[in-house]
Amino acid sequence: MKKGISKLMASLIALLVIIAAGVSVYFYTARGRGVTLTVVVVGGWNQQTVEMAAQQYEKLYPNVHFNFVVTTFSNVEEKEIVAESQGNSSSYDIFTWSPTMSGALAPYVYPLNSLINSSHYNVSDLSPALLSFGGEYYNQSAGKTQIIGLPIDTSLLVLFYRTDIFDNATYAREFQADYGVPFNPNDWTNWTEVIWADKFVTSHNITKYGMIVDDNVAHGLIDTFPAVFYWWYSRNSTLNGGTAGGLPGYNVLFTKSLQPSFAGPDGVKALETIKELISYEPSPTILTVDYSHLQSLFGTGEYAMDLAWSGFYDNFNNPSEYPAIAGKVGMALLPGGYSEAGGSFLGIAKYSKHKAQAWAFLEFLTSDKEAAKLYYEGGFPPSELGAISIISSNATHATEFGFYVKAVATAYANPPTLPITSTKLMPVINNAIYQYITGKGQAYPLLAQAASQWEQAVQS
Repeated sequence: MKKGISKLMASLIALLVIIAAGVSVYFYTARGRGVTLTVVVVGGWNQQTVEMAAQQYEKLYPNVHFNFVVTTFSNVEEKEIVAESQGNSSSYDIFTWSPTMSGALAPYVYPLNSLINSSHYNVSDLSPALLSFGGEYYNQSAGKTQIIGLPIDTSLLVLFYRTDIFDNATYAREFQADYGVPFNPNDWTNWTEVIWADKFVTSHNITKYGMIVDDNVAHGLIDTFPAVFYWWYSRNSTLNGGTAGGLPGYNVLFTKSLQPSFAGPDGVKALETIKELISYEPSPTILTVDYSHLQSLFGTGEYAMDLAWSGFYDNFNNPSEYPAIAGKVGMALLPGGYSEAGGSFLGIAKYSKHKAQAWAFLEFLTSDKEAAKLYYEGGFPPSELGAISIISSNATHATEFGFYVKAVATAYANPPTLPITSTKLMPVINNAIYQYITGKGQAYPLLAQAASQWEQAVQS
């Protein structure tokens, strides 16, 4: 009995220390011998995905248990870096991150290449675009790319549209007569056609506004700009250097020679396009459209289109959430046929003492069978091409996942994910864009100045 009390007291003391640090920790399995993997997750969608997979994994392998450390999106990067900065004293095994955090976390996670090779893991089953955005790290000093994490779910920046408007035969005939192009967003080939659609729906009083665009200077503009700019980048071999989406970490806002790619005619055209798109939503000086507005504003029924994340699809079509648009929302690739990547990644902590067991769990979670199961049971869109194919073969999900097959293959319109992105790059480019769209400067001088500051930041 004394021995049991001693263990209980030790557990309580550990729990009090954790609570004092402001971290939520819990154990899925408190009994049994074996390995316990400590996993850092972000509360919400990310936590639910990994939790569900862990529960299923424990049923198959009762000797493996999971200790979850739950934190917030804004704190997860710092928590993981601080833990691994302590070296071998770190107690974490598996980390999570969003793509924009990957560059900062790269020195603190274990490269997976050797584990992938030894286990014959099928990397080709993962979307190259998604893997490149948040799971690969270009080591400039070594001149090689390392795989540092695996995508576990998918959310892509795409074009949502109201099917009750764009499937209307009368509107389609009139639009075709006026502009000489189809009214179907899936058939648009450039951003000018989106602007024409904005003009058409507002001038005909079909909707009050055109397309919703994230113009938040604090963050959103660094997603909006590459989404539009990629149309020109992908068609200019001088900028893309023959790559689909640039070097991992640098992506489309840098050239292959690691110079900013946007300080030229193509960047100016993209910036002018964004300004015109934003003219069909409330002025950014009156209302800053941010991530949350991409759902709430479109849900009012006052907008015809939405440049937003594919993870919103089920929300938009849920009558209890958005009755004004439910059942009347479709998705299209961005004009010209591409998307921007997003989602969550898992990797192994650099000083984990259970790397083999952690890798076995990552293999399980990203298998086609498990990824498809996580979607059916939890609604988490997978990043594995095989899982997407499995789901799209189901008639119930054929439309949505037939679209995903195309979208994940083209998700190259991505901002940089360098360690300095959030601190030095994002504020500079976002401010330049915001100055232009609010009429406080000319496009080229603003972009040229931003590019100069980026060069200095990358070299320092």
